Amino acid sequence: MAHFVKLSVLDPGHDDIENQNNRKYNPQLINLDMVINVEQSKVHSLIFTKSNSTHPIRVKESLDEIIQMSHGCNKVLKG
Repeated sequence: MAHFVKLSVLDPGHDDIENQNNRKYNPQLINLDMVINVEQSKVHSLIFTKSNSTHPIRVKESLDEIIQMSHGCNKVLKG
């Protein structure tokens, strides 16, 4: 079973000099089973995945927030 967390992913069209104060983020589910590395940059956390190891996913949440969110991933969802 996949392990997902809902993160705020930077919209690629809002990552330039003109939009530094007006960044847009989109909620997305990230499959933690596909993550190979997470790094903190000056503004974002960078998520490197198995399918995209050269262009990381930029998210608003900090490393600590991602770790905290991931603790619920080992619970079985009933529905």
